Amino acid sequence: MKRRFGIRFKLLLVSLSLIAIPVAGYQFIREMETFLRDAQDHNLATTTQALALLVQDNPAFSEKDAGPDALYVHPYQPVIIDGYADDWQDILPLAQQFSSADGLAFQVLLRASPGYFHLLIHVITPPPRYAGGRIISYGRSNQVELFLVDDNGLSRSYLIAPRAPGTVITHRLNGDQPGPGDFRLQGEWQEIASGYNLEMRIPKRLMASGMSIRVMDGAGHKLATASMEDSHKAGRLIQPSHELKRIIANIDLPQSRIRITDDQGWVLTRSGNLEDTAPQSETAAPWLLRKIIDLILQHRAGDAPPIEENSVRLSGEPVISALQGKTATRRYRMPGSETLVIATTRPVFSDGKIRGAVMLEQTTGNILSLQNQAMQRLLVITFTLFVVVALALLGFASLLTSRIRRLHNQMEKTVAPDGRIIGEIQVSRSRDEIADLGQSFSSVLSRLQEYNRYLQAMASRLSHEFRTPLAIIRTSLENSSLVDDAKEKQAYLQRAQKGVDRLELILRQLQEATQLEKALEQVEVQPFDLCELLAFSLENYASIHPGLTFELQPCVACRISGSPELVHQALEKLLDNAVDFHQSGTPIAVRLVREQQQVFVCVSNQGPAIPPNMDLFQSMVSLREKRQEQPHLGLGLYLVKLIAEFHGGGTR
Repeated sequence: MKRRFGIRFKLLLVSLSLIAIPVAGYQFIREMETFLRDAQDHNLATTTQALALLVQDNPAFSEKDAGPDALYVHPYQPVIIDGYADDWQDILPLAQQFSSADGLAFQVLLRASPGYFHLLIHVITPPPRYAGGRIISYGRSNQVELFLVDDNGLSRSYLIAPRAPGTVITHRLNGDQPGPGDFRLQGEWQEIASGYNLEMRIPKRLMASGMSIRVMDGAGHKLATASMEDSHKAGRLIQPSHELKRIIANIDLPQSRIRITDDQGWVLTRSGNLEDTAPQSETAAPWLLRKIIDLILQHRAGDAPPIEENSVRLSGEPVISALQGKTATRRYRMPGSETLVIATTRPVFSDGKIRGAVMLEQTTGNILSLQNQAMQRLLVITFTLFVVVALALLGFASLLTSRIRRLHNQMEKTVAPDGRIIGEIQVSRSRDEIADLGQSFSSVLSRLQEYNRYLQAMASRLSHEFRTPLAIIRTSLENSSLVDDAKEKQAYLQRAQKGVDRLELILRQLQEATQLEKALEQVEVQPFDLCELLAFSLENYASIHPGLTFELQPCVACRISGSPELVHQALEKLLDNAVDFHQSGTPIAVRLVREQQQVFVCVSNQGPAIPPNMDLFQSMVSLREKRQEQPHLGLGLYLVKLIAEFHGGGTR
């Protein structure tokens, strides 16, 4: 058994077409996001270019190659020289890492204060070995060597070889021989779980031009940050530029960060912060709605790793491209956040050479906020519209089904199980297809009821017409069997023969209508003059009925296409009916009326009025009440109707 789906269900399915609204809206929002991102990329590129031009002649961009072994000097904060890293917690993640294949590793941090550099060295090693005896031997214990280059380019080497944790004495080296202590350098050595810390305070004038550090573990293993012999190859000190800081300090870009590097990627200055803010909306959206929006709007940042926020040296893309002379852009996602960041870099040129790079980073928070607001409004409007339309369609479907069900119930009550029409349909006042359907049903039932009456009348008519000749035949045969006289018997038989002839005439009249319906299918039409046909027919009838007056109103030539024999037959039936019902002494008139493309043949006479609401052109309908010798089954005007309909017309 197939499952039925009602109008309500189908209209609800139609309402699903509203899904096209959020789909189109989603595509529009995606395109809007692409447009806004492109606009943001263009704005960032323009701003970055302006910044590069603004700082290109700044003296902070030194012509001296810093190299990868440079040491970065962080801004000053108060430091207590105690050998512990408590005062360095804010920049501990930024410590520069040095390691060797033999397992020696250490970290270096530098801060600048007025007149001094503060140095923290964290050496990762097993429990350190300290110097013993009165004489310190170079490299025989855990030691640290400092190679300092002053502002005049003069270099000095210092050895720190403590005998125990605590305050250290810095020995001036002569070759590999420790000399007397130089108390301008102060420091503390403290053991920690992973090795030891060395914290120093060094006058700026002693290391203004560079510094290298060498760590020794006493087992012959050594690790240096840079050259310990050549002052030109010592590690440069990279310090943030106050001049560059002053230039970009007044540039206020919301949710942006500016970083300027030298030609090796060392950060010379930075400004601004990237705010990790979730996309905002005008109203607090429900939790479920926010989850749906987050699920739909999956913002792709590619596989690009994030750029470190506080790194002292930028060695990845897009800085590398900028230091190679190319403008580059990169998108990445902030660590632990859904916020996207666009980073744009541009090289800084001076005298035709690349001196550094400018990197401008900006979050897409505004774009995401606009996008989320648009998506939130779209979902709310779509959901509201879907609910309203679905309810409207459901109500409309319920109204339609109730009207159809009511029409169905009326049909069930109007038609009896045996097919008889026992009622009528109440036609709705609405002007729509269902009302038209109800009107059609009502009209069909009315015609069926008339047809049933016609069938009942035909049965009564036929039984009446058959009863008389059958009675004549029966009584004649019965009487002929009772008499012996041959003449009398012959009279009864002749009377029975008349009854048989009457029955044969009735059957012939019934057969005439059937034969005409079949003959109409094979009739060939031809053009003829209707006025001539009317005149000829009236002339014949006048000769047959000399006591009657027939009038033909003036008729101009009227040629039509049809069958003249059939039209003549129809006119005979009309004239026969007029002759039978006319009032004695009154004429029978025939006239031809033209209206546009139609022609009316009208036959009129004075006589009894026709009962109202009676269709004389139906089969087996007759108003003759007098007993006549010839039977009349009411088929004459029915044949007229068939002939008129064959010619594309009708009867009135």
